[in-house]
Amino acid sequence: MKVIWIIAVGLLAACAQAQNVNYTIQETVPGCNILDTFAIANYSHPPACATSGTCVNMTGKVVLITGASTGMGRASAERLAQAGATVVGTSRYPWLYHDVTTFQLWQLEYTSDDSVKQLVSRVGATYGKIDFLYLNAGRQYVGEIANSDLRQVELTINSMVMGHLKVIQAALPLMPKTGYARILQTSSVESQIGAPGYLPYTISKWAMQAMQEVWLTEHLGGKSNIIYSSILPGTVNSSLPQKAVYGCPELYNSQAAQPWYNSYTGSMVLQPEQIGEAVYQIAIDPQPRLRYLAMNDQQYATLIPVWCRRQRLPMEQWYDMAAPEEQAWFQGEWTENTQLNCSAHCNGTEFCGAAPMGEQYTGTYTIGPYK
Repeated sequence: MKVIWIIAVGLLAACAQAQNVNYTIQETVPGCNILDTFAIANYSHPPACATSGTCVNMTGKVVLITGASTGMGRASAERLAQAGATVVGTSRYPWLYHDVTTFQLWQLEYTSDDSVKQLVSRVGATYGKIDFLYLNAGRQYVGEIANSDLRQVELTINSMVMGHLKVIQAALPLMPKTGYARILQTSSVESQIGAPGYLPYTISKWAMQAMQEVWLTEHLGGKSNIIYSSILPGTVNSSLPQKAVYGCPELYNSQAAQPWYNSYTGSMVLQPEQIGEAVYQIAIDPQPRLRYLAMNDQQYATLIPVWCRRQRLPMEQWYDMAAPEEQAWFQGEWTENTQLNCSAHCNGTEFCGAAPMGEQYTGTYTIGPYK
């Protein structure tokens, strides 16, 4: 039965992607309509607007993408540039990426007010407008509630919540007041369900979804021409695990981290280029949806049972009486993440406090000392 169900999910997902429509899964929890509330991001076939001839022409459009040096942001920048858009991407260290040739890569430090203002002012002075703003920059800190370094938690939230808000506020005056104007943000499936070990990342993604919803309620009835959408990817084979900050930095690049690295390269992941294609198709859609899921068939089959029960059941039942599939998923997440936290290295003590931070970690894919 389980094998048949997974195959059915795969067929449904393939059908949904082929037709670019939503679908409903009833087998997991009766009445579950999770997938009726999202659009399915298309990355595997021509967009529907190509048939009708209504796709937006990106030639002459100015695109600003935060976090574009690697991964999804870079793939999106390259795809939109290929379509004729003028693309400015950002990076904390743009001088490290000499191989970027199809778009501009400018410096941005999300946590700095001055850096945000300088970037947007430069875009305005150079191109005069921002037609498509893609908020993609982010960071990953792996830590559980009891042992997370609060400085790292604060920095993660400041980057992915306050950083996005700063860029939006700075960019809005440059966005057209009529006609085409878009904001897209990279959220996550973790904006819908809390996974163990991802405390600040999950908090940030939930907050981003709330920010989008507040914007929508502030602009009911067509008060703004700006369409603000979210894309919620599952696992993507990007630089995120290599650039993650661990709850126990001593474990950086260690054997203990290998299972977590592997989870970003297995059969359940999407490639950055697939997300790039999905972002491009959202950009050219004359009537884009507001929330898109971007996963492959295996991700749908794994996460939808958990997600459906999370939506339909009282929290007590969902938390205490999870189905075997859910227990296995949560246990797998927890096993991977505890290997990257100091809790796993405390001689059996459950809580050992947050990991130290010092100059010795600078340049080893951590932020170094908090300043």
